[in-house]
Amino acid sequence: MIITDNHIHVDNEKGYGAEKVAKIFYNAGGKVMIVLNKPTFDGDLTRSMDQLVRDVERINKNTEVKAFGLVGVHPAELTYLIKFMSLEEAKERIIKAMDYAKSLVENYDFIVGLGEVGRPHYKVSKEVWDASNDILKYCMTLAKDLSCPIQVHAESSERVFDDLYNMAKEVGLDTDKVIKHFCTDINDKIFPSILANKVNENIIKKSLRFVMETDYIDDLSRPGAVLGIKTVPRITKKLLEKGILDEEKVYKIHKENIEKLYDINL
Repeated sequence: MIITDNHIHVDNEKGYGAEKVAKIFYNAGGKVMIVLNKPTFDGDLTRSMDQLVRDVERINKNTEVKAFGLVGVHPAELTYLIKFMSLEEAKERIIKAMDYAKSLVENYDFIVGLGEVGRPHYKVSKEVWDASNDILKYCMTLAKDLSCPIQVHAESSERVFDDLYNMAKEVGLDTDKVIKHFCTDINDKIFPSILANKVNENIIKKSLRFVMETDYIDDLSRPGAVLGIKTVPRITKKLLEKGILDEEKVYKIHKENIEKLYDINL
């Protein structure tokens, strides 16, 4: 069976690094990783994107895992940048970096979308909030032009699904290509990527229109954050053993949904 983690980070300096994370994941039963670049908080918004390209190439060359990448500017980077420059300058710098992200999607077949982008999950000023939404809307426009998916980092609320749905509609982006990461339940507005430890019988009874993630950070000073590398395979197998999932449902969640989201063939 194919088992996919839809949101995972690797870090060759602070964590196990790309290859070791992939090998741990594979030994636990995982087969496919969607890897996203981490924020850097150093003003260089494209360096981590370039590193992600190299990391995905290494995983695919040196391990049994099939990896695909998403590139983007984490919304917390805006909060960092405005410590050193005006809000408008920071916004322009992020938009320029997202143009670079677009070029990576165009030039590498294993870079299959944009992410994680979005807006802060913590309280910010109205000016920062509005700027974050402007940047997110620009990212959605890029995704529409690329015909690719976009993984969104945002606050957890009922309102966020309506906001993202309406924003995508406004720019003409297919709402099924808007993935809200760090979800805890099903929603029918956009596509939910649900934290693996929240996937249970109630969710599976509602719908199979979701994918699973850990949001693993790969920082040895924060072991297992947000969830450990092995969590998606472990919970999938546990739900299989209990009869809550069967092979057909696993196929739908981990292969069919992933293929449709990212326009890839597993």
